[in-house]
Amino acid sequence: KGFGVDAITDLEYGFLGELKEAVSQLEHGVCESVTVRFVNHDEDLVPHWNALFRSFRHINPYGAGVVLYLQSIELNEEVMRQVCYHVRHKNIRTVHFTNNEFIDMRGMRGMRGAISELGNALKSPKLKCLTWSENPIHNTEDMTLFTQVLSQSEALDKLKFARNGNANTQALLSGVDFSRYNVLDFGDNNLQTNGRTDIPDLIAANPPLEKLYLYKNSLNDDDAVL
Repeated sequence: KGFGVDAITDLEYGFLGELKEAVSQLEHGVCESVTVRFVNHDEDLVPHWNALFRSFRHINPYGAGVVLYLQSIELNEEVMRQVCYHVRHKNIRTVHFTNNEFIDMRGMRGMRGAISELGNALKSPKLKCLTWSENPIHNTEDMTLFTQVLSQSEALDKLKFARNGNANTQALLSGVDFSRYNVLDFGDNNLQTNGRTDIPDLIAANPPLEKLYLYKNSLNDDDAVL
């Protein structure tokens, strides 16, 4: 279909190879993590996605749970819907969304449908950890929706929100109640509080907090005053 050499290599080893390994491990009940990387959306790949989703039925509902890595891939709304459906209903304890593109039903880039589906995943009582990294949200309404769906989760207690930018991180700090979280990672966002007390307030209002990562941000000494 006109793929370049690098794209074919990524497809063969990054997507198909890792998918085949994950399906095999899931079917044999020995899978601790599933990694899907380096692929754009293509209708010809839907059967491979479906094979992965079918294999999720083998996840042990009473075990420690599976970790799902989704990195550098293009997700249309239907694939995102299936991913989030299985996160909600299977024993998946951690999901990493890193450097993704989200495609709406019209084939256009868009976050809103993906964020809505993420809200369904966050209803899972077994999902404890979420990574949302290198997925900046450029629309104010979409960011408001993101803070709403994140606030609705009752089980999540670990969040990595990195490389999404200052504006996104400020919206998150002002729009989400983090009082039950024990690990928060807001690293590499160029966060600037500009005299506001976002960080001290976050720490003071969050007794369960054990780890707070703020590397690679534009903070000053005032942000460390409790």
